Amino acid sequence: MNLPGASRAFIARSHAPASVSAMARKKKILLHIGPNPSQATQTHDSLTAEAPLLETIGYAVARTTADELDAAAHEMLRSHKAVGLKRKDVEGSWASLCRSIAKAKTDAVISQPRFCTADDAQIALIVDALAGLDVHVVATPEEGEELDDLVARWSKHLKPGRTHIAPLSADAAAVDLAEELVGIALCLQQRQLDAKITKLKQRRKLVRQRLALREAS
Repeated sequence: MNLPGASRAFIARSHAPASVSAMARKKKILLHIGPNPSQATQTHDSLTAEAPLLETIGYAVARTTADELDAAAHEMLRSHKAVGLKRKDVEGSWASLCRSIAKAKTDAVISQPRFCTADDAQIALIVDALAGLDVHVVATPEEGEELDDLVARWSKHLKPGRTHIAPLSADAAAVDLAEELVGIALCLQQRQLDAKITKLKQRRKLVRQRLALREAS
């Protein structure tokens, strides 16, 4: 059956695949940079035990080891010589870890508390390796501790609203950090849903206006 040109055009547009940019959503990463409360050690390994809690909001603890995280920190902070390592021993450690995170199917959490000591140039390199991901940085001071300088340093390299403060008590455990991360993730999801609802309301208004014009013609 032959269809009018206008109808054929409408059908073609209706069945055209959505653009990649419209369909894709950048994976989020919550990068915990410390500083650690005094009782918290090996936070990333400890977070692994809290993985089921993080999975309830769609996040996974990045698959890595303490040795790999240490190598990444030595590389990024240029502290390898202090522990008797050569540059070649740690070269590419952070980039390799970031690539594995990017390949994963879910949003991710990773903890390297030593990153709180990074200077401006080092922060730029840390963030650059995470290109293509929606990076959110989480700082965890002890209650009452001020982190204005730390937040300012990291905020310069992130989009607005990507730096989060989650104070922890001196006796905080991994589950306390996990709970803070869950709270941040839920706030981000709410923000995303609110933005979608706003767009849908705008589209609904436009559709109603066009329907009204058709009915009036």
